[in-house]
Amino acid sequence: MSYYSDENIKTKYVEPRVYVANSRAVFDLDLTESAYMPNLQLGFLGLTSTQVSQYNGLVGAASLIRSARLLDGKQVLSQLNEAQFYKGFQNQNKSNANAGVRTSNMDLSINGRSVEGLQGLIGRVQTPGIVRDKPIGSATDATNLATIDLRDYFPILNAIQLLPTTVFKNLRIEIEFNANLNNQVINNTATGILLVTQRPLLIVDCMINEETLNKVMKSMPREMVWSEVEHDQFIIPECVSGPGAPTSDGLIQNVDITLNGYNNKIVDQMLIVKEIGNSSLEIDSGSNTVIGLGKWSSQACFKQTVQFRVNGRNILPGAGIQGDNERQGYMVDTFGDSCGYPGSNAYEEDTTALVAGGPGTSGQLDYIGVYLGKQINNLQINYSRVNVLQASAGKRATNALLIGHSYGAVRKQLNMMTGGYVVDYQQM
Repeated sequence: MSYYSDENIKTKYVEPRVYVANSRAVFDLDLTESAYMPNLQLGFLGLTSTQVSQYNGLVGAASLIRSARLLDGKQVLSQLNEAQFYKGFQNQNKSNANAGVRTSNMDLSINGRSVEGLQGLIGRVQTPGIVRDKPIGSATDATNLATIDLRDYFPILNAIQLLPTTVFKNLRIEIEFNANLNNQVINNTATGILLVTQRPLLIVDCMINEETLNKVMKSMPREMVWSEVEHDQFIIPECVSGPGAPTSDGLIQNVDITLNGYNNKIVDQMLIVKEIGNSSLEIDSGSNTVIGLGKWSSQACFKQTVQFRVNGRNILPGAGIQGDNERQGYMVDTFGDSCGYPGSNAYEEDTTALVAGGPGTSGQLDYIGVYLGKQINNLQINYSRVNVLQASAGKRATNALLIGHSYGAVRKQLNMMTGGYVVDYQQM
């Protein structure tokens, strides 16, 4: 059935009921409409700056969204925490053409690369999103604003046909902003720059044809299952040979991690993103500009290995995932396309002759992905990396303290019942 014909649908722009610049926005989807379509979008997302700059290269203007929640009254239907790291993964989890032509033009990132004609280097040819020092409405130099598909944040919207207000009577969307200059939402961190988020709008399609709505309601399944993305995190300590001792070349660091956030839940795909603990290492101290993709990237380390143990058993054969190509292969097998570039998941690879950004862009898209497909009673990760002794200058991610962000695709279900519904975790 084509909803977008015969005057079934109208588009509505919803102002936030609560908006605090640099802090939060709350949108209400009230009972004035019969049903809302699931293709919700957040429009006019962006900021102005007292200095002309660019949005974060990996995440674009979505670097402003720390977390997002979709609620019905007090019931949380779907949410995403530590959203910038996961959105960075999503932006590279696409074909190069899709990332370059569609995604980057919507969220103002610089994903999707071409071969430059002059030097033959791989880089982003199109102009990235610009943050200007003029407010919206200025005749010249208006700041660029993004449009974000909220289905990337609320997976339930990919499973449900529509959101009827007879069922979901108090729909609300809460967006928490992160507009701290030191969190590298733009690529310039010079002291004194003032950032101010712009007032966004929620863009919703509403079904207004009651006859069509009744037909859709009758065909809606009484039970819907989707993969909710849940977050947990852990620490990979600084790689040293002993308490207070200097690092030594070739030291193998083994870290055993237990994650309790997924207990009693069925987890399918698991993603690991490695944040460098000291985000200032992503900044060129001379120019105050962010190196490569910045804070929201995932760090590569030297000679990494990783094994997942679920309920006392290894998920992967042998010693687990070893080597850059194997790690990339597991990630693509688990999640699909990647628009990575040469050296994007290798530790401090010299890509001067290959990539426009050179060595500063190497090792910034090193994601670990694996399929578990089990109900979790106990989840452990055995991780190792090798220390590399080198000059104190530089990032040295393989030696540094890292924060591991895990994102598990957890099976949830919504059961329609007389007079309402119930949201719960699916069990085997």
